[in-house]
Amino acid sequence: MSLFSKIVRNTALPFILRRENQGSALRHWRFLEKSQFWSRERLRSYQWEKLTALLRHAYETSPYYTAVFKERGLTPESFRNFGDLSRLPILTRNDLFEKGKEILSVKYDIADLQNVLTGGTTGQQAPLYRDQESYNIKLGVAWRHENYMGRKPCDRMAFIWPAHVDFVHDVTFKSIFKDRYILGEYLFNAGSSDPKIMEKFYRDIMDYKPAFFKVFPAAFCGLTQYMVEKGYRPPRVKGVLSTGEPLYNKQRKLFEEYYGCPVFDMYGSREVGNTASECPAHEGLHVAMETSYVEFAENGNAVEFGREGEILITDLTNFAFPMIRYQINDYGIPIEKECSCGRGLQLMSPGVGRLIDDFWGPDGIRHTGNVLGIHLTAEPAHQIGQMQVIQKTLTDFLVKITRKPEPSSEVLEFIPMQMKKIIGQGINVKIEIVDEIPKEKSGKTRFLKCEINPPAGVSEDKTNIRP
Repeated sequence: MSLFSKIVRNTALPFILRRENQGSALRHWRFLEKSQFWSRERLRSYQWEKLTALLRHAYETSPYYTAVFKERGLTPESFRNFGDLSRLPILTRNDLFEKGKEILSVKYDIADLQNVLTGGTTGQQAPLYRDQESYNIKLGVAWRHENYMGRKPCDRMAFIWPAHVDFVHDVTFKSIFKDRYILGEYLFNAGSSDPKIMEKFYRDIMDYKPAFFKVFPAAFCGLTQYMVEKGYRPPRVKGVLSTGEPLYNKQRKLFEEYYGCPVFDMYGSREVGNTASECPAHEGLHVAMETSYVEFAENGNAVEFGREGEILITDLTNFAFPMIRYQINDYGIPIEKECSCGRGLQLMSPGVGRLIDDFWGPDGIRHTGNVLGIHLTAEPAHQIGQMQVIQKTLTDFLVKITRKPEPSSEVLEFIPMQMKKIIGQGINVKIEIVDEIPKEKSGKTRFLKCEINPPAGVSEDKTNIRP
């Protein structure tokens, strides 16, 4: 993007990455920039090679998968094509919660692994682990997806991020300088709709002068609407990359019109990293076939192209903690055709669905339910099972929590405190401990259910979607 960022990318960045044991990330990025243009057949062959290696490794070194294979009379040789993967069970978030240590490969020392918390937008958070090389590969994938909008490593990019778990770390002047002015990454904790905070965000963004945005769309929508209402001029950016939750057409249109640049949709998660992203042709999201095998299933079996299915992801990079057919609680549509951009990567639909409602604050403003999920389950010190929030009135909320693990007194105090911090002190929160969270008729579990209609005099189409 700029001469400065190019110089930093070629000089300081390799040194920083080597020092932090991430030196291979640049090599993976350069490989992934080339492999995406392989033919579909070559990519499928490469994907099968990685999948069979993972299956053998899991069978030989993961106590959980060794038991699963034996219980089903399977060996690595039992898998002759991608369809045979359905012979293995779906891996759930509850499995991670209850059997995480058994899933771990005995070839790795847990002390050497990254401890990662799953995202909380489905109502349950569980720990998992990632080896360093897997992290480096995922970093290369993230750079490839950012490059779809023209951003290369070290080009300045502002993150509009409502997940406060990403901000829990020791901040020093040295780390701030490295992140913002060497790596070109500035995180804005957009978890509040307070006008004073919005004003500070705008001033900081204009001072930082990012060339790109990477955003949670609902949070970015709230900030953008504030800037529009104030009549502020937008920062001059080259692209906006949306992730973390579905990107709605009205949000895309708002961003494109206000910032005067293209908007790109990306699908990813904490568990498996960047999975798919939109290229400049905007004909769907390109699945990172080199690092993930993605199934679209109904009752565990593949759906036809063009039909919505539950997304199951097999991470082809994380050998320390094999995740095969992981149920990420999202739904999408596989697309048969290849993109006109020339990439051989499989396409999937944009607007990946997550079963979660928005909710209303006592002031009549609608809020995105994703933010509530993130902030209720992102406290590492609290062991919380599955959760469901039901809005009964503008001020009354019912929270159901599974009794396994038994919620502690700290958890029972934490949930109402967090909800009042996010929604407002004038709400009432009732907690009910249950054996399980009921499923919808579709078989899906809904984290947030809003049982009220829009407040009188408020048009749902014109409601602000704020973090």
